[in-house]
Amino acid sequence: PHWHILLSYDGPVTLGAVKKLTDKLNSPNPQKISSSKGLVRYMAHLDNPEKFQYSVADIKGHNGADVAAYFELTATNKLAIMKEIVRYIYENGVDNYSDFLMFCIENRDDWFDVAINSNTVAINKMIDAVWQKNKK
Repeated sequence: PHWHILLSYDGPVTLGAVKKLTDKLNSPNPQKISSSKGLVRYMAHLDNPEKFQYSVADIKGHNGADVAAYFELTATNKLAIMKEIVRYIYENGVDNYSDFLMFCIENRDDWFDVAINSNTVAINKMIDAVWQKNKK
């Protein structure tokens, strides 16, 4: 077993200052990283399907670190997910918002995030349009 640790500072810090801390922990030499988001994703091996997949929930943030912020969807991701949602609603005749949200909770966390945080009105309008279309 081993641990990956990300140390994050509000301002510039030298590698020497970080090494003083890590030496006290008997750890390997610290390495500067180019992407903290990439390292946090690596902690769960999300982009390495050949490796064991760890749960994102197992990544622990300390001292105010918000682990979930490293997994927030980009605008491009949200648009792609919204297209999937609209297509799903249309093709499956979803005509009830609560049924749709329960589907998301049980099957698609990424859809649930978009449905409640980004596009609630648009999704509601789509579901209402499907309901009206089916009512005719």
